Amino acid sequence: MTGKTTREPRYAWLRECLVKDIASGKYPVGSLLPPEFQLAETYGVSRHTVREATRKLADIGLISRRPGIGTVVCAARDPNPYVAGLGTAKDLFDYTNATRLEVLARREVAADAALSGLIGCPPGEAWVELTAFRHATGQVAPISFTKVYLRPEFAAIEERLRGNHISIYAMLERFHGQTIHTVRQEIEAALMPAQAARLLGVGARSAALLMRRAYLDASGRVLGVSDNLYPSERFRLVTSWSRGDAGAAD
Repeated sequence: MTGKTTREPRYAWLRECLVKDIASGKYPVGSLLPPEFQLAETYGVSRHTVREATRKLADIGLISRRPGIGTVVCAARDPNPYVAGLGTAKDLFDYTNATRLEVLARREVAADAALSGLIGCPPGEAWVELTAFRHATGQVAPISFTKVYLRPEFAAIEERLRGNHISIYAMLERFHGQTIHTVRQEIEAALMPAQAARLLGVGARSAALLMRRAYLDASGRVLGVSDNLYPSERFRLVTSWSRGDAGAAD
């Protein structure tokens, strides 16, 4: 197969070719995309063009570059951004139950100054850190790069993060007898750090949304924290309020 003469950028043409070939099953979901040099030869383009086209596919979650593995086909069609409405506590719990975590790594850490500030714990305190992808239930492409911090007594939660599992919030209550009194959530604009970008297959320092949640008991003790980085193309946050929610304004 060779390229064609066109006024559109070569990478845009190649991107559409790859989208069609993935949708047709030429490159099935779960398979490895051919290496860069092979794609360049197959489609009659430069390796630079291949690099730019595949970067665009990674940005929307169609493929994912996995270090030491290769470029994995994650979805058979152009996925739409995941839309979450998080205006109430119920919305939050519904959202966490409609997504799942794919654990990539686990380690035991002692909180340094940075982690202590993030979690809100004394320096040196022991925590379990889980590195994970977050997926919308039923979807292959990850919507976020997530780090979860759990107290060591809740480390067994990791073993329950398989398949379409219930939320960590629900696991803390159901399996560890904890009552979640407060969920503290912070949202801010961010740039995707190199590690997360590499795993998600998006550009380093590309636009991202950082959403951090801390789960606290009635005494204010932090039981767990999740740090979620969403690529801008894969996630949309929608909230709405009616005037009656807070009464009439003066």
